[in-house]
Amino acid sequence: MPRIRIDQRSCNTCGVCVDICPVGALVLHGGSVRIEDESACLGGRASQSCSDCSVMDASCSGCVACVRNCPSGAITIQ
Repeated sequence: MPRIRIDQRSCNTCGVCVDICPVGALVLHGGSVRIEDESACLGGRASQSCSDCSVMDASCSGCVACVRNCPSGAITIQ
């Protein structure tokens, strides 16, 4: 299962990653890009102001379309 990391400081919330993700793993929520499965993100439940969103996401297929198309380079998959 891939680990998605979104650097919220670098993200410009353009939504390209949300639109291009073939499995709908990412969403725009509250002015930032988040992992679709919020229950997987402890930081998301603790604070909406996290600077990093880094979680194991069961819906992510690891295709890296979001990484390749992010204009600000804010997303990595490990």
